[in-house]
Amino acid sequence: MELIVSIALFLVLLLLIGVYVSKRVKDEEDWFIAGRNLGVVPLVGTYFATIISTVSVVGYMGYYYAHGWGGWWNWAGTALTSFISALWFARKLRNFGQVTLPDLFEARYGRAHSILAGVVILIAMIFFTCAQLVGCAAVITTTIPAISRTAAIVGIGAIFILFTVLGGMESVAWTDTFCSVVILLGVWALMYVIVGEAGGVVEIHRKLAEVKPTALDPFAGGAIPLGVAMSWFFTWGLGNIGSPQFSTRIYAAKDADTAAKSQAYCAVTFIFIYLPLMLIALAGIILVPGIESPDSVAPTLIKKFMNPWIGGLVMAGVLGAAISTADSVLLLAGTTFVRDILQKLSPREYSSGQLLKIARVTTFIIGIIAILATINMESGVMWIQAGMVGIMGSMLSIVVLAAFAWKRANSQGAMAAMLVGLATALVWEYLKRPFGWFPILPSLVTGLIALIVVSLNTPPPSEAVIDRFFGPEINA
Repeated sequence: MELIVSIALFLVLLLLIGVYVSKRVKDEEDWFIAGRNLGVVPLVGTYFATIISTVSVVGYMGYYYAHGWGGWWNWAGTALTSFISALWFARKLRNFGQVTLPDLFEARYGRAHSILAGVVILIAMIFFTCAQLVGCAAVITTTIPAISRTAAIVGIGAIFILFTVLGGMESVAWTDTFCSVVILLGVWALMYVIVGEAGGVVEIHRKLAEVKPTALDPFAGGAIPLGVAMSWFFTWGLGNIGSPQFSTRIYAAKDADTAAKSQAYCAVTFIFIYLPLMLIALAGIILVPGIESPDSVAPTLIKKFMNPWIGGLVMAGVLGAAISTADSVLLLAGTTFVRDILQKLSPREYSSGQLLKIARVTTFIIGIIAILATINMESGVMWIQAGMVGIMGSMLSIVVLAAFAWKRANSQGAMAAMLVGLATALVWEYLKRPFGWFPILPSLVTGLIALIVVSLNTPPPSEAVIDRFFGPEINA
């Protein structure tokens, strides 16, 4: 009963925050990018909570449980994104100052690139939403068996669809910030109890050296070869830069300094979530050996060792991780359809009020589609999201970075890089990921080669494009 009350209280508070903040939404810019008025705190909160999804809390804890310290390569890539952004990329992107990632593609390379990117992003965002619902269902049904998987998916889905539809980025940013606090409190509470039960950090490592020494190996005793480690590193490190949920948060910053500072803080903040997740998983190997389903590790440890009220806080953190990512990607799905597909393909002009209404209706419909799809989806939460980040990053990351890094990158080269990167990723997935590598690793190579070769053999970009992306205003 305590678990149910704790979770219900969290969900009610989350819904109230989302509905309250939604009152600030006056037009489509407020809904899409919070009126470009977010400060460091909500920016860090919303980016942190979007990255720290169910994949991080549920999927990664299961992955660390299986592989030990060798699984930690994945968080290094996440930190890489924020370091690149804080030092170079975030300032340029905020000064460019549009609404979506495809806006960047249109201005730098052309409308065809923008529409192609929009279609791929829309599909990916639906799968991202499904991944979070899969994680929510796994957590709720494991800890509260009386609730069916379908009921869990529908109930959680209904809550985040409601406040996302009403408040857009305004609601998402502040509910995400609330979720970030709950996530950190929940994970640290779980670490305190679980690591204590296992005898402390030193004792855990001493016991692992006896019962599972591969958990102390940076390559998991060969289970994670160097190629797989680098796949994790580049999947998140560069794949996140090609993810629209990243660029949207940069656009929403009130200025370029705020965008860069928020990414610097994020790079440091991530250690406060990934380290406790690893220690919990290592303790779990000692305390409850033999858990077969990776997605069941977190809920099993919560149910077995936590006081029901504290367990409710931890569960709220896990659900917060899922919801804070789900609302972000659902928002992006609606934004992408309206701004990057409908507006760019339709000859009709829409008023601000019409765009806001269409965005809300579209987001609601996409949310329902995601719920229905998730009910019939069984794949592990981590692999759904990692696969989509890999495919999307394979197509978009090189082209996004080149927009600000290489003046000679042109429309033809960008299209070649996008198509070659996407084709490489799809073929790599079809071949069942040779060597265990995620598709982004070979795709980065083939996409970069295509970009360079085609760009150098076709006319350079216009002076207007070069001035916009390499002039003094973009570097201010």
